[in-house]
Amino acid sequence: MHLWIPAYFRDMPMGGLLRTTQRSESANSFYKRYENKFGTLVEFWMRFETAMEQQRYSQKCLDKDSEHSLPVTVAMSNIELHAASVYTHKVFYDVQLELKSTSSCGLAGLTKNGDMRLYDIDDELRLNTFQVSYTTTTKLVTCSCKLFESKGLLCRHIFWVFSANLLKSIPEHYILPRWCKVSYRNPLSVLPGNIIADCDFGDIIKSEISTVWSEFYATIGVVKTLSIDHIKALAASLKTFREEIGTTSEALSKDKEIEQLLGCTNSSEVTILPPRFLKNKGSGKRLLSNRKDSIAKAQKPKRLCACCKQMANHDKRNCPQKETDIHTNDETSEDEDDV
Repeated sequence: MHLWIPAYFRDMPMGGLLRTTQRSESANSFYKRYENKFGTLVEFWMRFETAMEQQRYSQKCLDKDSEHSLPVTVAMSNIELHAASVYTHKVFYDVQLELKSTSSCGLAGLTKNGDMRLYDIDDELRLNTFQVSYTTTTKLVTCSCKLFESKGLLCRHIFWVFSANLLKSIPEHYILPRWCKVSYRNPLSVLPGNIIADCDFGDIIKSEISTVWSEFYATIGVVKTLSIDHIKALAASLKTFREEIGTTSEALSKDKEIEQLLGCTNSSEVTILPPRFLKNKGSGKRLLSNRKDSIAKAQKPKRLCACCKQMANHDKRNCPQKETDIHTNDETSEDEDDV
């Protein structure tokens, strides 16, 4: 049996991705501000990098706020303060909403079996009863609403059970690193074997250029206090180096600039060709046989022709009488010319 309805995926750790299409729509709206359908491939790549830089800047601002400030707390309970210290601001406010919703929950039944306790929690907001299983020794807990399994955040029913058992903090095994403040300290680009990190030459070049400028100004600061001969020697050395590397060569063509930007050369052999022209307006109509074409024309309603004054399937533009009159007039004109 194939389960495709999102409600059936509550047992799978999806991080809330199947809850709505808002994530993809917001991403499309964000990139549309930087891209257009008339740009070239190089323009697309450069604008895409600009969009990524904007996202990185926004991420750094959010990381700074989460690292150096605390969100606004309401209940001032121990669990809420602990959540404010470990979660990012955005995630904390989602957790805070679940904590505030515990006031709408009540105990409907309790079953004890050793260190296992089964709670029946009535939820007035959702108008349903949920079962929460809690182990006192290991602090393992599950809820029938499956919020933690699908989104990775604890639900109001589990927080109610934690409060009933006088827990002062969230157990460590229920704090996912992806929602924590420390998650940004290990970015994906620094992981070993990452292709993006291997191809990221821009930062290396900028760093080396900065080093060159630093050495250049430091050398100028030393040479200007010496004699004029040292200054001339430095100028001669720079000129000689410039001539050796050939900076006086002709400017790069547009194709060469693109090759240098992309880090690859243009192949003389074209292996990928544009697709052949195909109709894109529907599937088209099939050709009818002469018999079916005649039947279709006979079924059309007749109209009055302005040329022959008869009810027919033609008009003045393609009237057979008009063609006959033209042919007759041509023959008459030829006879008059012969006379």
